[in-house]
Amino acid sequence: KCPPSPSPRSVGFICARGPSQEGRQRNQQERKMKVISMAELEKHASSNDMWIAVHGLVWDVTKFLPDHPGGPEVVEAIGGKEGSAEFEDALHSASARRETTVKLVGMLEGSEKQVEGWKKKGWTEDQGIPDVDSLGASGGGMMGGVGGSSLLPILAGVAAVAVIGLALFMKRR
Repeated sequence: KCPPSPSPRSVGFICARGPSQEGRQRNQQERKMKVISMAELEKHASSNDMWIAVHGLVWDVTKFLPDHPGGPEVVEAIGGKEGSAEFEDALHSASARRETTVKLVGMLEGSEKQVEGWKKKGWTEDQGIPDVDSLGASGGGMMGGVGGSSLLPILAGVAAVAVIGLALFMKRR
């Protein structure tokens, strides 16, 4: 058995420890994730048993309901459903994405390619709900383009300015 850690003065001390943090993360990623059908997801829509799907991943939010800053009814409205757009519209912080009382159940059936895309881009289960803007929006699957929706207001603003500019230009002619 290895001591907790060798002292700074120990030289040449060799001890076989368990897998490194990196090794544990790799093992966690390689573990096959449970696939949840939409019918199964829909069964978990009550306040005492609530799952939601966000970005292809199914989360048990039951324990978090009473503590949700917007109130439990906000989450209950999407209980048993796919709620990626609603989740992202609320502009959740990084710490909210890693909320420890929200537990990963598995991946939504049909979202395997999307989840694999998140993993290839560096997402791990311990990071919680993926931040599609930081990972990029090309995860594939059912909601793969959701992250790009944050550009829509910017593009709409640019288009509006262009139309106004064109109208003023045409009026001066």
